[in-house]
Amino acid sequence: MGKPIPSFKSFGEEDKFWGSHSFAEDMDARGEELVYEPQATRHRRQHVYRIRFDDQEMATLQKLAKRRGVTASVVLRELVRTATP
Repeated sequence: MGKPIPSFKSFGEEDKFWGSHSFAEDMDARGEELVYEPQATRHRRQHVYRIRFDDQEMATLQKLAKRRGVTASVVLRELVRTATP
């Protein structure tokens, strides 16, 4: 623990490295129980604005969001943030 992760020359070398390490002991030593909390890092927005889309507009928005791996609301917020006033 505390050591840098080495650079690997191949997938096999990396697989062998990680296979030779056990994280269970480190986790037990810390004594910290990890609990999954859905949406624990999300915060509620103060303002909500409703927008009506037709099917084509919604499909385009969903495609943009899926391509970037985010939600549609993230795409819309970033659009507003980057728009020139």
